[in-house]
Amino acid sequence: MRFDNKVLFVTGGASGIGRATAERVVSEGGRAAIVDLDLGKAQEVAATLPGCIGLAANVADEAQVKAAVEAAAAELGGIDLVLAAAGHADFGPLEEWDTARFNRMMEVHVGGTFLTCKYATPIIKAGGGGAIVTIASVAALIANKINVPYGAAKAAIAGFTRQFAIEALPDVRVNCVAPGRIITGMTTPLMIQRGGDLEKGAEVFGQNVPMKRMGTADELAAAVCFLLSDDASFITGHTLVVDGGETIV
Repeated sequence: MRFDNKVLFVTGGASGIGRATAERVVSEGGRAAIVDLDLGKAQEVAATLPGCIGLAANVADEAQVKAAVEAAAAELGGIDLVLAAAGHADFGPLEEWDTARFNRMMEVHVGGTFLTCKYATPIIKAGGGGAIVTIASVAALIANKINVPYGAAKAAIAGFTRQFAIEALPDVRVNCVAPGRIITGMTTPLMIQRGGDLEKGAEVFGQNVPMKRMGTADELAAAVCFLLSDDASFITGHTLVVDGGETIV
């Protein structure tokens, strides 16, 4: 029960890593504010988790993030933990990108992380301290084709985390998880496109991983919850790579 009486604020919480983390936090005694662009899905997930609430927010919109943080704190009695997991997949040759498309990538991934930390951190500190985890990607560390804006955004999140970790001390620890090839709602369409169906697509994607498979949202949630918990009480400013060995070869 590592999260007994703790409150998690999670963006992108209606699916993937966000949902899996919320489920694990609740299973270990906590509660969660499930924040998602889709209010219906956020509320649907929250309804399956005791003591949780669903909220809507576009993480690229400052007023919406501020309102969601304030609502979560008011309804759940504070915020102790944060997972900034909201994001979207968008790939293609750089020459096909225009400024609006590039800016959206940065506003959602980097801007959403910034706004979530900006508004949640004072509440965490007021409650006595806690922990924040951001989500980058192995794309922050290694290069792939047609991946420039996404990789740049994820590298920025890792850098943001490292810098903000110093500023947030001593009350708040801030760490980052960099997933590799993970089966989530965001990656499922890409796998179906590549393989014809989810199972075959996962096999295709997994061939580039030394462990010869893709990871699961639950495996990522385990890493996130380690960093959110007191098990990681002397760790801050760190990027934990969870990739089945992809970045070691």
